[in-house]
Amino acid sequence: MIFKRNNSIHDSCPAYNMSRAVRIICVMLCLATMTSFMSPVSAQILPDIVLECDSGVEINSGPNQARTATVNCVADNPSAFQETIEITVDSGVLDNAAPGTIMIAAGESADFQVIFQSPSQFPAGELLTNITATITQVSGVQYPAETSDDAEVIVTIIEYLSCESEIGQGGGTFDAGEEISISASINCDSNVEGETTYQIHLIEKNKGSSSWPNGFENIGGDCKVDIEEGDTGENCNFRIGTPDDLDNTWEGCMIIIEKGEIKPNSCPSINKLDLKIKKKTVGLGIELGGNESILEQLGITEEQVPVIAGSIGILALIVVGFIYYRRKGQEYE
Repeated sequence: MIFKRNNSIHDSCPAYNMSRAVRIICVMLCLATMTSFMSPVSAQILPDIVLECDSGVEINSGPNQARTATVNCVADNPSAFQETIEITVDSGVLDNAAPGTIMIAAGESADFQVIFQSPSQFPAGELLTNITATITQVSGVQYPAETSDDAEVIVTIIEYLSCESEIGQGGGTFDAGEEISISASINCDSNVEGETTYQIHLIEKNKGSSSWPNGFENIGGDCKVDIEEGDTGENCNFRIGTPDDLDNTWEGCMIIIEKGEIKPNSCPSINKLDLKIKKKTVGLGIELGGNESILEQLGITEEQVPVIAGSIGILALIVVGFIYYRRKGQEYE
């Protein structure tokens, strides 16, 4: 097919060029008008998303801990359209909770949080996680273009080491100079390898001092505990030497503390052993030079003295009479 030039077109060229110029001017005016209306909202015309989050958080994965950390994020919509954003999280071995989807008006921003949770007793270290915000809808219409932004968050599992001591059976009353043996169990929970040291501490009753009592000796020394990741259990044995020259009965308690802890100056209500060290006795178990009288040590009250004395006198008379009559009988024979 051959097209032929129509001379009438050339005749109307001036009118055609004028009409085209008018259309171009109109389009330019429309764009300028749209831009003037959009500028207060945003300078960005195409759909877009900008995501910012905390760069790092910490988690304590120890016992009796929440084992969680909260990341604060801000998603900004710089475009001239309402956007629906999908939030996805890549947290590896960590559990996470995120809002799923959020809707952001044109030129606005939205705050949201992502929560990470670690397993119990998780090893110490750093984990790299990723939070992504992806545009799924623009003004209520599915948006096919893969437009997104992401933020990397470093989750630090901090070191923890928790130990508890439990004193075994023992305590009671001992004689001065006697050696006291005490056992204790140390139970630790940790996400790192390490060591700790436990020691015994004696507290004198009603003394109000944290100093070790004079004359007492820590024969066995301290107890070193090696700690592994997870649960660690170890037994400690302690030996206490008591002075053999006590002037009075010593009363107090024994506790076990981690080396470096502040030593208390009074006995606690739990996890202790009550001790009583009696001064050396002679004869019938009577302490000489003590605060208690001989009668008190024998358990005799003042009211009982006349009765006991009378009984002893009567018994003496009976014995003397028996001996007297026995001798008389021998003389008659």
